[in-house]
Amino acid sequence: MKYHVDSIQFYLRETKPARFASALGKAAQSDRPPEHVTSPLCHAKMIISDDRGNKSCGCSADRLSVRWLDKRPHRGTSLKLRELVALIHAARLSYLAAPDFDSPFAYWLDRYAEIAQAGRAADQEDLTSSFASALLERALLDAVCRLSNKSMFDMLREDRVGFRPGLLHRELQGIDFRNVLPSRPVTEINIRHTVGIFDPLTDEDWPASERLNDGLPETLDDYIKQQGIRYFKVKLSGDVEADLRRLARIWEIMPMEAAPALTLDANEAFGDLSTFADFVRRFEREQLGLFQHVMYIEQPLPRELALDRQAARVIPEIAKTKPLIIDESDGSSTAYRQALQIGYAGTSHKNCKGFFKSLANLALVAHFASDERQTVLSAEDLQNLPVVPLQQDFASVGILGLDHCERNGHHYNIGLSMLSDIDKRNATLRHPDLYEQRGDEWFLRIREGRVQCTSLHGPGFGVVDEPDWSSMQDLDRWINERHPA
Repeated sequence: MKYHVDSIQFYLRETKPARFASALGKAAQSDRPPEHVTSPLCHAKMIISDDRGNKSCGCSADRLSVRWLDKRPHRGTSLKLRELVALIHAARLSYLAAPDFDSPFAYWLDRYAEIAQAGRAADQEDLTSSFASALLERALLDAVCRLSNKSMFDMLREDRVGFRPGLLHRELQGIDFRNVLPSRPVTEINIRHTVGIFDPLTDEDWPASERLNDGLPETLDDYIKQQGIRYFKVKLSGDVEADLRRLARIWEIMPMEAAPALTLDANEAFGDLSTFADFVRRFEREQLGLFQHVMYIEQPLPRELALDRQAARVIPEIAKTKPLIIDESDGSSTAYRQALQIGYAGTSHKNCKGFFKSLANLALVAHFASDERQTVLSAEDLQNLPVVPLQQDFASVGILGLDHCERNGHHYNIGLSMLSDIDKRNATLRHPDLYEQRGDEWFLRIREGRVQCTSLHGPGFGVVDEPDWSSMQDLDRWINERHPA
């Protein structure tokens, strides 16, 4: 079938200030938490037609997460946002300049290369370029799925998107990707609750005078008791002493009857290899019980150090005691392949880094796994928010065959409160397995630490109804009014 990209538009949805403050990596070493921030959501709307005269609208959305995408100092938030929006528009021009295609994957691959080149020319991080590409990639796939009246999983299973991982990695040439996919998408997914540096652990950290009293869990202990969480992701600050003290406290309140599983995430906080190596040695020696329940450690080193020759001399030794994975370093389509060569075990799936890239990384995980080597594809992303980002990410996690994912947008944000009445009605009617009403608001439905996602695997890519575009702002108007040059 032949396709044509008719139009692409971008919209912005504001969100409310976060319930709790959050900080990443070294920024978390401050004694004072940062201000509570909003998380604006950028939505893409892509109209595609086929050679039979049919038209379809595809959508996607992501938080404009410039604090995570680009951590270079002396670059303010407004500058980062303006540059990210400019790169998103460059991606749009790339799509519209060559609007005809027959293989969605081959079309994406050509556009991805152009967007990456535009990003480098604009002095942007590879991660930022991947974000701009991924926003349009999912809108494209959503529209193509709708034209075929198929789910994203079925499109892959029936080879309707032309996915050829061998075009990205020579080791995968000739592979039948359908043998890598699970037999059906995972539809029951464990929430891996993120424990932020400033998140209160127990009532001792959160006196009555500070409590929000908004009807939602507030401390880590609340989440364990009220939602049955048994998977956890603990943020590290890079301060060895402070991190070890906090880990010891967290271990004291873990639900031992549920066999807790944890991951650690440093968000590039350890500035050098020796400090990180010292942390791992001391963690194993001083807290062996907790150490044994940790599945892997994510992105300990700055992205400019994580994949260089110096890391290649040290990472394999550290990895003998605990698997290491990359995240912020995973800015290009070949980053995970490079990380495997250095000695890392895995990388993270995030829709904002690219869905096709995650599929290829899944194939690499399968190809390089052996009795002698552990390989890992994890599911990460702290603040995926309803409707479009959250649902498309859960759909992706299920397609990749993963049964737990980092999820904490429901801790920092109040349910579906940022949505219009139309969006709330559509989401809750279409996805009663995913959302539940409490009081006057709707929230993610979590039972025994898990969510049910069966309803996300219908025609399209995780979203049944188009977003309520009229409830959002034009992206350009928003950036010019809120973040003028």
